[in-house]
Amino acid sequence: MTRHGLFVPTSGVLFGKVAEILPNKVFFSSFSSPPTSDASVRYICIDDKVHYDPFYHDFGPVNLCVLHRFTQHIHSLVENGKRRIVAYTNAIDTNRVNGAFLMAGYLMIYHGMKADLAYLKVEVAQPPSYIGFRDAAMGPSTYDLHIHDVLRGLEQGLARKWYDVNTFDGDEYEFYERVENGDFNWILPGKILSFCGPHEKSVVENGYPYHAPEVYFDYFREHNITTIVRLNTRCYDAKRFTDAGFDHVDLFFIDGSTPSDEIVRKFIRVVDTSRGGVAIHCKAGLGRTGTLIACWMMKEYGISAPECMAWLRICRPGSVIGPQQQFLLEKQEMCWDMGRSMSTKRRHVNGGTPTTPKKMAVTSRLVNKVEEIRIESSSSRRQGGSRPTDLPVSKTNGSALNPKNGKVINPEEQIDANGRSQGDRLLACKVRNAHANFSSPTTPIKPMLMKTSLRTTASSPSSSGGISSRLGAVRSILQPPSPLPISRVTVTEEKPISSSKSSSALKKLSPGSRTQPYPSTGGIRMDMPPSTYQLRPRRSYSPTLDLAKTIPPNAAALGAITTRRTSSSKKTRPL
Repeated sequence: MTRHGLFVPTSGVLFGKVAEILPNKVFFSSFSSPPTSDASVRYICIDDKVHYDPFYHDFGPVNLCVLHRFTQHIHSLVENGKRRIVAYTNAIDTNRVNGAFLMAGYLMIYHGMKADLAYLKVEVAQPPSYIGFRDAAMGPSTYDLHIHDVLRGLEQGLARKWYDVNTFDGDEYEFYERVENGDFNWILPGKILSFCGPHEKSVVENGYPYHAPEVYFDYFREHNITTIVRLNTRCYDAKRFTDAGFDHVDLFFIDGSTPSDEIVRKFIRVVDTSRGGVAIHCKAGLGRTGTLIACWMMKEYGISAPECMAWLRICRPGSVIGPQQQFLLEKQEMCWDMGRSMSTKRRHVNGGTPTTPKKMAVTSRLVNKVEEIRIESSSSRRQGGSRPTDLPVSKTNGSALNPKNGKVINPEEQIDANGRSQGDRLLACKVRNAHANFSSPTTPIKPMLMKTSLRTTASSPSSSGGISSRLGAVRSILQPPSPLPISRVTVTEEKPISSSKSSSALKKLSPGSRTQPYPSTGGIRMDMPPSTYQLRPRRSYSPTLDLAKTIPPNAAALGAITTRRTSSSKKTRPL
């Protein structure tokens, strides 16, 4: 119903106001009691079509693949439908702000609207005001990211082609972000990748699959990643990367803490002089990793700290945690100055010789040696127990006080009673979400089909432990091929559709296919024994194969092949 040029719902209990997204076509609002579609209006509940897997009290923004699939779905309805569309959320604050982000994102992706104008469109649905997005810290939020900043971060991604609706592969994003498939995300495609820290060997411990360095070789080579940056203590020998032809640099700082200016400058120099893409990891690939990536983004592109944090969390939810947020705000000017200084030097140097791969390799080895000395030195100083464990947390600002000297301690740096640092706790949260996703009784079991039978390149002698070299052995053991893990990844019965602004691709979907991720089903806790593990690539299976009859238990579905027994005694993990 339209009254005085404004859309007025005829059913449901409206919460707030109705925002007009497209004139007389698409609207956004919230309802405390759901409305009912009729002959002239189609109501779409956003909450039923998207999901976000929280670490603790974080709730968004939803990731890039969810944004991609939802906006694609809305666009197809607008193109093909004759009824007006009202996309709505319930009255919960967290759902309202995620819904506003999605609808504003639709305007930016499919209608080329700038972030400021898109925000003004969804702002009309207030009051109540939208709450800010918080980080993935355990304690209370110390910094809230406003939806306007999130939209500006998305605007940077669109303007700089970090995301392109026509080329983005949602299936690939969802596949590789899963813990058993590598747990990595591209932040700046072709340049910077964020991933979980490799392990000495591929094993499953406490339900989390750790991957040996060799697991990543084929993918990194195929995508021209030439440099690995490690920010945590050594869980593997860097020589395994360097022997395979990669540059490897160690820039350690404590889990949950912030880097020194020296580390920031070293990291920026490493990224600037890399021969190709750079893969960065700490323990979980979230806090320390996201912080340094944001520093380079501010230096390179002159964008703000909130915009960097927004883009990082859209690409890899949970990035930048606790005091790392304030750190980026404080270092914004420093990074901008570095960018201006380097730009000036480049303009004044004529005929300068760029850094050669040989020089880069020498620099990499030197940095590794220096950092090894510093890591060993700092470790020996901490053996006396100076690292805080369980400390009282201040109710006012979430900081902890050291009972010995009264100094303020960052709670994100604490080791908990189980000997876990921040990275360990975040990995445990990922396991919880993964089990909920893979174990849902309502999840359809479908094979993941690919454009090609194998995504990785042919293995070389230096990557004998990689994906490709193990594929033949796996095939010879498993007849027929072992089914892929149960997942909520959106899949198709035939060929994966190509991303396109046109909805014509969506028309080719089979009737049972989904165009958006499955909603979250909540956490399901599952403890699994440590076991050896091998990462497998996606493979094509016949759509006639009934995997529901042959699916193994979750332990086997996660790739556990043989079980090894480990001591049950608790040990403090490395940082």
